[in-house]
Amino acid sequence: MALFIFICAAYILGQTILMRFMNSSSTAIKARSPLISTLHRTVSIVQYVLAANVILIIIQIFLFSKYSIISLLFVTYISNFFTASLLIIFALSFLSWYKSQKQNIGILLYALAFLILAVSEVVSGLGSGYLLSQKEQLIIPTSEVKFSDFPEGSFFDIFFSFYRYFDYASFVLTLIASAILLYHYTKKTSNPKIILIIALPILGYTSSILDTLNIYDSDTNPDLFYYYIYITLVSASAGVLFAFSFWIVSKKLPESPVKTFLKITAYGFVLLYFSNNISVTIAAYPPFGVNSLSLLSLSSYFVLFGLYSSALSLSQDLTLRQRLRALARNDNNLLSSIGTAQMESEVKRAVGELKDVADEQEKELAEKSGIETPVPESEIEDYLKQVIEEVAKTRKK
Repeated sequence: MALFIFICAAYILGQTILMRFMNSSSTAIKARSPLISTLHRTVSIVQYVLAANVILIIIQIFLFSKYSIISLLFVTYISNFFTASLLIIFALSFLSWYKSQKQNIGILLYALAFLILAVSEVVSGLGSGYLLSQKEQLIIPTSEVKFSDFPEGSFFDIFFSFYRYFDYASFVLTLIASAILLYHYTKKTSNPKIILIIALPILGYTSSILDTLNIYDSDTNPDLFYYYIYITLVSASAGVLFAFSFWIVSKKLPESPVKTFLKITAYGFVLLYFSNNISVTIAAYPPFGVNSLSLLSLSSYFVLFGLYSSALSLSQDLTLRQRLRALARNDNNLLSSIGTAQMESEVKRAVGELKDVADEQEKELAEKSGIETPVPESEIEDYLKQVIEEVAKTRKK
């Protein structure tokens, strides 16, 4: 009981800190985006309600030495269904972006990954609710701790036999989309190790589905308890490695909103892969796991908000650079320069002019999205030189 109380206190304190961090990091976007503002308020309300549910369980145990199974049903349905709703909302947002920017395959992959995971969360919530409904209404210290199963051939039995494939597909799609998203920023960091870091979670996560791949038979193996510990730790470590790639990139970026968004995504992935592998269907006394499951919706929101804001920033960043390239191509005086010395002077002249244009465009985009994407003079000069090289190659052809 002392350990359970300690975990509950850590959960409530940690949740409060995370929500304050989210509040301070999303002020600008909430002011510009009604969607983010509404979702942020809703997530806050849901988390406070889930925290109240945990406190209610503690009160029931201390006063009556028992707790109602309804508390576990409540956290199961709220966490899974609300998480699924968040996934669908953000998936639709990404799909709307993809319609206008069909060349960005990463946005489409995120949308597909979110939709697949949303389906899994809904069915997982229904399945867990079914198993909990088979338990006693009141859980006491002497209640039997039993791992229930679904009736053979039932919908839940068939779905959960393929559940790992859905989960793995969502994981791989998210990983590939994240690699595409981070590629833009890794070019700025000049760190080829990022490719290796973001690929490592695949190896770890694959080893957690040995049973699904028929490499390990969990039904007959006597070491099943240790196998469950193993796949939980491996799945969590895959989430940590996943988050590590975002953290490494964010550390190498200058102070900016994007740096904060990548950190939020990293924190979210760590929490998500710990909370998404938790089930309270055994209805233990006290109900260990209820705190982790209560963090599912908040951790999902961290991931979704971080990816959404990072992708929005990247889209805005590329839009700004495309406009600069178009302006550079229209500068005949610059592109017609032949001598190296003359070209350098023209580049410096054009950098000064385009910097003013970039600042205006940046301000306009920032007012619409709440995200700043500053372009330093050095990058404008690099883009100008790239345009000159492209035009020179075209003329040679």
